[in-house]
Amino acid sequence: MKRRWLQTVVGILLGTLLGTAFVMAYRIGSEGMYLIGIPDADEVQRVTVAYPSVTDEVKVLTDEEDIELAVNLSGFLKYELFSESDADGEPLVTITYDMATGETVTVSANRDTVWWKGKAHAIKEEETFLNVTEALFFQPEMVGE
Repeated sequence: MKRRWLQTVVGILLGTLLGTAFVMAYRIGSEGMYLIGIPDADEVQRVTVAYPSVTDEVKVLTDEEDIELAVNLSGFLKYELFSESDADGEPLVTITYDMATGETVTVSANRDTVWWKGKAHAIKEEETFLNVTEALFFQPEMVGE
């Protein structure tokens, strides 16, 4: 009786594990992979956002709400795991997160490529990151073009 109960529990756990793995693989394949290691907003002291092709001015964000927006902006940088990226391209936007611990975390992107931790990845939803960045932080400069 005890052995049968154990087999049932192991079967349920194994089925749950396999189901979860399948769902995760499907979501990553269809929606893209998040950048792993982006800091939490409460760990960030300051954010700088540079978009040299639009303005020479570097935006410095210290307000908690702006920092949270900049951290959440990285969610638009989901990438395709098995796709080739244009590693030779140039980044258009660079976001640097200055941590309370003194370290810095930097992510850069153009319309179809994200550079993260020294590697280039193909962005799943091209253009979205730049469009949202422009709307949030560079709207006056974009209107002036």
